[in-house]
Amino acid sequence: MCGRFAQTTPSADLVRLFQLVMGVEMTERFNIAPTQNVLVVRSHSEGNQAHWCRWGFVPSWAKSLTATSPLFNARSESVFDKPSFADSARHHRCLIPASGFYEWRDTPAGKIPVLFTPKTDPLFRFAGLWSRWADNEGNLTYTTTILTTAANETLEPFHHRMPVILTDSACKTWIDPNVTEPHTLAPLMQSAPPDAISFRPVSTRVNNGRNDDPTCWDAYK
Repeated sequence: MCGRFAQTTPSADLVRLFQLVMGVEMTERFNIAPTQNVLVVRSHSEGNQAHWCRWGFVPSWAKSLTATSPLFNARSESVFDKPSFADSARHHRCLIPASGFYEWRDTPAGKIPVLFTPKTDPLFRFAGLWSRWADNEGNLTYTTTILTTAANETLEPFHHRMPVILTDSACKTWIDPNVTEPHTLAPLMQSAPPDAISFRPVSTRVNNGRNDDPTCWDAYK
């Protein structure tokens, strides 16, 4: 599961890391919650481009944006079979840059947030899906979800699921619009190696989704 994450990578670094064909205005986000806007990377005929999507997937055929609960996570093992995700899993895939994500540890003192960050890579590249929903007037809303898989040894003490973190080499295949077959895409959705992720307890300010600033990453006291 991934219920909170961060996007703090500077715009220039995103352009370089994802080979974006144009720049993007980026504001540091340290505590992103579902239904908020997140930056995703999609492939276009001109090259990779960054877009803003609302975090919480809504299928294009949904009657309204609020007809069902937004799906902010999707189980990678079933995305090609579930009606909500099947079309996007084949045709509307994206990368979601993440500087880190959170899980919580239950303690006698309460829930303590734990921040997971890349050990050596500059950021995580989450596997995501996106959808385009239109109202009766033709106004478009773009939404996205983060794919999850079984937790690795690092995450398992905190949660049984974790985001699908793609390798640098897998990213090109993941967002290639010409790749649509599950047998090609499914092998990309594996648990990240345990030694690829660092973690540390951080400020309980993260527990409140309204707190979104660098102090969220302060060491837990």
